[in-house]
Formats: sequence, structure tokens, C-alpha cells
Amino acid sequence: MASLGSKLRFLATAGVGFFADGYLNLTIGLVVPILGYLYFQGNEGSVPAVDSDIMKGGLSLGMVVGQLAFGVLGDAWGRHTIYGRELLITIFGTLLVILMPWKNMSPSAVTAWVAVWRVVTGVGTGADYPLSSSLSAEKAPLGSRAVQVLTVFSNIGLGNFSASIVFLVLLRAFQGAITSKLDRLQWVWRLQLGIGIVPAALTLYARLTIGETSPYQHYVADQGAGRKRGLKEQWADFHDYFKEWRHARVLFATSAAWFLFDIAYYGLNLNQSIILSRIGYSTGATPWEKLWKMAVGNLIVQAAGYLPGFYVGIFLPDRIGRVRQQFYSSTITCILYAIWAGISAPSAHTSTAGMMVIFAISQFVICAGPNVTTFLIPAEVFPTRVRGTAHGISAAAGKCGAILTAFAFGTVEEAIGLGGILGLFSGIMLLTALVTLMIPETKGQTLAEIERGGMYHASASHSQSTPDIEGMSPSLKAKENVYDHEVTRASVS
Repeated sequence: MASLGSKLRFLATAGVGFFADGYLNLTIGLVVPILGYLYFQGNEGSVPAVDSDIMKGGLSLGMVVGQLAFGVLGDAWGRHTIYGRELLITIFGTLLVILMPWKNMSPSAVTAWVAVWRVVTGVGTGADYPLSSSLSAEKAPLGSRAVQVLTVFSNIGLGNFSASIVFLVLLRAFQGAITSKLDRLQWVWRLQLGIGIVPAALTLYARLTIGETSPYQHYVADQGAGRKRGLKEQWADFHDYFKEWRHARVLFATSAAWFLFDIAYYGLNLNQSIILSRIGYSTGATPWEKLWKMAVGNLIVQAAGYLPGFYVGIFLPDRIGRVRQQFYSSTITCILYAIWAGISAPSAHTSTAGMMVIFAISQFVICAGPNVTTFLIPAEVFPTRVRGTAHGISAAAGKCGAILTAFAFGTVEEAIGLGGILGLFSGIMLLTALVTLMIPETKGQTLAEIERGGMYHASASHSQSTPDIEGMSPSLKAKENVYDHEVTRASVS
């Protein structure tokens, strides 16, 4: 049985990658306005919509590559074999963004530099999704399996919240310098990104030396039988499992739900500066005042809705179930966005305070619901031999939604306004709720029961039956009754 200390160390080691993801991913919405003041003076200090979309979308492009590639490699070679390499890529890519030349950079060169190295950073942050989710689901949990997986994932919210606080501190620290010379904003955005990779660097060694999980050793590695494991064997396992329609349908549902959700989620979170401007919370007489007001607005929304949503969402799966949590919260978000769209109309004359309230409530519901369940469900609903690959595919589908909204938000918002965007997102969240109904429930299932496909059988949740899975290889069928009972008992959620 793993000690409390080792469980806490694992939570810190796995969580730091998501802290960096949240910090580096959503903080770009704070950095881009600064780059506008520094490098886009010809556009009145505002980054054009196309350039803004390219810089914001670069990370998501890289994340798709990292999620797909490292998901497969984690299943083929083992979690511990490649864990930590993704953090090296994240640190390297971020350093190169920060080291962009200070002078003689044209607007197009700035856009290209930031976008290219943000893609590299994205490969590292994306790889963390299938690797850390698999490790979190398979390690002996602190609490339940769902609590452990989502505690690790919640560090995204903490990272984003921390980025807003750091931004406020930097703006205050450099207020006098910025007022006398606007170019001092260079220090703000470079330090803003650089501070985000410090925790990652401090836990790099712990990731590189982490041990393999018992479920992977038992179900996949099969070292005692001398079974060679590589990409060819991984493809065979993937094909054997997903050739069955009921399994392929679940992969489609987890991928589609994540894709749809990320369109709405990143549409608002990557563009909070635009949202706050449209609802009247980023006005100011000077660039510093505008940036300060935007940072305060971000912090209010995060403290009131975004971060609490993450933490409330940790404890809901074991009480109401994953599928119900995702379905009902997506439906409520759909209704909230429809209301928000209505009160955004100029004829509604809604106050800025009223807009901020609906913004915060929407953030709370979406973060307590599909934001956590789209990550949790693929980590549980698939067996160990394809868990990383399937989670990587689902997460990559989500990031395709983020890419779509990152590259299109500015242009579409200019065409149909914030109200039109919110109406569109309302419909997308309704589709997310409907797709969720295709996913089986894993509440109450041990990893051994999930391995045997217990969630497909209505009576399997609390019984000792051992349903068989079509597509399971003969060697795994022979082993399914000798699973490590300590890990099984510890993994009940």
C-alpha cells in the first residue's frame, strides 16, 4: 500500500504539468494586448484579429501533436519510460518565446515567432494529458480514483488563477516605469511567461524517475512472459479493442463531447480581454490602466466562478456519476449562454455588474461540469492497454475545437457580435449534452471491472461477475482473474 507521503508527492509531480498548462495556455490572452502596444503601434496598439488568433491558436496546434503522439507512446513503451520528456519540451518552447529579440521585429515577425515556439510548447503541454491522466487513474489513489485524477487536473485552474495574480503584481511593480516609457512592458510579458515554468523545472527530476504503474505492468507489459512491447503491438491492441462498435462509439462520444465543449470553453477563456472589453470592464485612459482593469476583471471572474468550479467538480463524480455531471452541467451552461446572449443586446441596457455576474456563474458551471468530466471519463472508460491512446485522441479532438475557436473567434465576433457568439455557444453546449448520453457510466467500477468491460453491463457495478470483452487478447483473458487485489481495492471510485 502506497504511503500518504508518496501519494502527495505524486499529486505534486503530476499536477505541476497541468499548472504550467493552465498558466501558459490561458495567459496568452493577457500577453497579446501587451504585444499590441509594443509591436503593433501602426494598428493603434491593437493586435489585428488574424494575428491575435494565430498567436493564441499556436499552443493548441502543438497540443494536438503532443496528445496523439505521447498517448500512443505511453501505451506502447510504458508511462514511466517517457514521462518527464514532455516537461522538457514545455520548458524549451516557453524559453524560446521569452527570448524573442527585443528590437527590429516587424508585426508579422512577432506573430510568426510567438506562434512557432508556442506550437513547440504545446507539444509538451499536450503530451501531459494522456500521460498524467493514465498515471493518475492507475496509481493507488489518495481518496477515490476520480478525486485523484481531478485533483491533478485542477492544477490547470490554479495555474490560470496564479497567472492573473502574477500579472497584477508585475503591472504594479512596473507601473512607474511603464508610465514613463511604454517599452518597459517588455519586462512584464517576458517575466509573466518565464515565472510559469519555474514549478515545472523544480519537479522535472521527479517525473523522469517515476515508477511504472501496477495496472500497466499487469495488463500490458507482461514482462514475466517475455512479451515484447512496441508500436506494432500497440496498434494490434488498439485494433482488437476498437473493432467492436460499442467501444468505437464510446471513443467517438468522448472525442465529440470534448471537441464541442472546447469550442465554447476556449472561445471565452482565450478571449477574456475581448469579453471584458465588450461588457465594459477594460476601459482606461492609459495603456497601463486598461491592462490593470483587464487583469482585475480576469481575477474576479476566476475567483468567483472559474477556480471554485474546478474544486467543486472534483467531488461530484462519486456522488452523481460522470455522465449525469457532464449532461446536466452542459444543459445548464446552454441555458446560461442563451440568457447571456439575450441581455447582451444593446436594447437590454444590462449593467457591467450584471454582465460580470452571468459571466462568473457560467464559468462556475462549465468548470464544475464538462471541463473536468471530459478529462476524467476517457481516463476511466477505456482499458489500460489503450487508455493513453484513447485519452490522447479524445483530448486532441478537444484541442481541434480550441483551434477552431482560437482562429475564428475574433473574426466571427466582429461579424455577429458577442450576443451572436454566445447564442452559437449555447447551441454547441446543447450538442455536448446530447453526445454525452452515448457514454457508459464508470461510477463504482474498479480498474479490474473497467478492464473487463463491466460498465457495459447494468448489473456489474456492484457485483463480482467478470464479463468478458470482445477483442481482448487471449493472454489478457487468461490473466483477468489474477489482478493485483491491493490496487483493485484502492481504485474503487
